[in-house]
Amino acid sequence: MIRSLAVRTSLGFALWRAGNSRNCGAHAEFRVDEGTGEASTAESKNATAAAYSKTKLFRRDPFSVERSRKVCVLIGMTGVGKSATANTLCGAKRAFETSSSVVSVTSAVRVRDYSFAGGRWRVIDTPGLGDTNKCYEETKAELLETFRYAPHGIASFIVVVPKGRFTSEMEQRVREALDIFGGSEAIRHTMIAVTKSADAPEKLLDDIMRLPPDHTLRRLCELVSQRVLPVENVKEPAIAVSRLILHRGVDEILELNNEERFWEPRSTLSVGLAKSFKLDLPQARCSTKWTEVEKCPRLVITCDFPGPVKEATS
Repeated sequence: MIRSLAVRTSLGFALWRAGNSRNCGAHAEFRVDEGTGEASTAESKNATAAAYSKTKLFRRDPFSVERSRKVCVLIGMTGVGKSATANTLCGAKRAFETSSSVVSVTSAVRVRDYSFAGGRWRVIDTPGLGDTNKCYEETKAELLETFRYAPHGIASFIVVVPKGRFTSEMEQRVREALDIFGGSEAIRHTMIAVTKSADAPEKLLDDIMRLPPDHTLRRLCELVSQRVLPVENVKEPAIAVSRLILHRGVDEILELNNEERFWEPRSTLSVGLAKSFKLDLPQARCSTKWTEVEKCPRLVITCDFPGPVKEATS
C-alpha cells in the first residue's frame, strides 16, 4: 500500500505541475505512458518523431553515390592522424577507428557519407601507408579500390602528415601513393593536412617554406603547389575551425580545376579491361576518354588489337 500510494502521489504531483504550467502560460503537456508509468512531454515526443522522419534508417549500397556528392580521399602513413582527420571532416568522433601504432587499424577502404553547409559529402579513409604487414602490391590494390566508391570522380585527395618529424621514407610512400592514383593529374587535386597544428594557414605555410630547399616536407609542399592546411583533431573549438577550412580547401581545389573531378587513370582502366576479357596485356592497347553527352559524362574506351585475338572464355 505504501509503494502504491507513493507512485500515485508522484504522478499526481506531476499532473499538478502540468496544470500549474498551463495556468502560468507554459505550453508543456505532461502525459503518463501506460506501459512504463513514466511522465513525458508531448514536445519531447514530437521532437523525436521529427528527428527520425529525416533520418535514413538503413544504409545504402556504398557504391551507389549521388552525382552531386563531393568525395574526399585521405592518404597518409600509419599513425599520423588520418582517421582522426576523417572524423573531423564528417563531424563525428568515432566514425573511423583511430590509432597511433605502427600497424594500421584501417585494414580496408572505409567510407562515410554526411552533410555539411547544405552540401552532400563523402570521406574515404584509405589503409595506412607503410604498414609493416603489407607488401607494395597489396597496398596498391587497396588504394585502387577507392575508385569503386567514387563513380562520379574524386573532388580532392588529402595527404595527412604529422607536425614536426616528416622523414624521407614518409615522403617516398606518399609519392608512391600519388603515382598509384594517377601521378601529375592526381596531384592537381591534392592538398596537405598537417595534424596537431593550431597555426593559421598562412603561418604554417611560411614556416614550411623557411625550411631548407631539400627538406622532405618542403618538397612535398611544393609538389602540391603549396596547398597546405593546419588540422586540429583533439581540442575544441579548433576542431570546428579545422572542419571548416578543410571543406573550403576542397572547394578551392575544385575551382582551380574548373569544377572538374579526378577520374580513374587510363592505365588502370586499360589493364582492368584487358584482364576482364582474359587478353594478353601487350596485345590489348586500350585508351579511355571522358566526354559529355547531354551534360552527362560518358566513358569511351578504344582498344586496338594488332595481333590475332583469341576467343575470350568466361
